[in-house]
Amino acid sequence: MIKSFALAALIAVLLGFLGFQYYITSVPDLAEPITVEETRFIEQDQSLLLTLRGGEGRQFTVGLRGDIANDPEQTALFFISNPDLVPYVYWPGLRSNDEKRVLELLEDMVEKQKQEEAVRQIYEVLKNRN
Repeated sequence: MIKSFALAALIAVLLGFLGFQYYITSVPDLAEPITVEETRFIEQDQSLLLTLRGGEGRQFTVGLRGDIANDPEQTALFFISNPDLVPYVYWPGLRSNDEKRVLELLEDMVEKQKQEEAVRQIYEVLKNRN
């Protein structure tokens, strides 16, 4: 009987960790209007970063690392989904579902309003890759 309770508790803890991992590595659904809060280019790493803020105040930081101008196919996408809770940088695989979700989010922004050049740059790299 004790083994059954221990096994059930272990399964519950593992499911909790799995849910938490999904929460910090998923692309959030940002409420309209989505605004670009900050744009940065870090020359040392050749990283382009955008910090987006949804209408409800939720932040989402997305970026590309690598030579965007000369070798966009080899740039790595990364994002921080919940910077206030856990500042975890997630690096999705090339052409992954997460990369496609970021592409859809940026596509909505590009279609609905004129955006900064940084949004368009990341959007174009992801669009050409997918």
